[in-house]
Amino acid sequence: MGSAGSIETSGLEPASPKESSPGRRVEYVVPEWVRVRQESFGLLFFDVRTTKLTFVRSGDSLAAPPFVGERRVLRVTQTGEEKGEVISRLLDKLVARGLVVVSEAE
Repeated sequence: MGSAGSIETSGLEPASPKESSPGRRVEYVVPEWVRVRQESFGLLFFDVRTTKLTFVRSGDSLAAPPFVGERRVLRVTQTGEEKGEVISRLLDKLVARGLVVVSEAE
């Protein structure tokens, strides 16, 4: 049986994708070994390799991509600068856990 983790971000507003350098935008792609489901609290990530669940209390700041498709991009919506920094840290944690991968936007 897998283990569960959580990332608290309650009360956040949506944010925009990061810019890694001026004029260059990145997006957050969900790898094929991760499933994401939208929940009332935010997102539920499931890593099929380890059967680990991660609960992300993001409200409607982040939206799950479709389960299938060529590019499963995590949708991040616009917000103010302060909330955007919080979402940016959250996305960094998801990247560190291997639940999303940073990719240059097409």
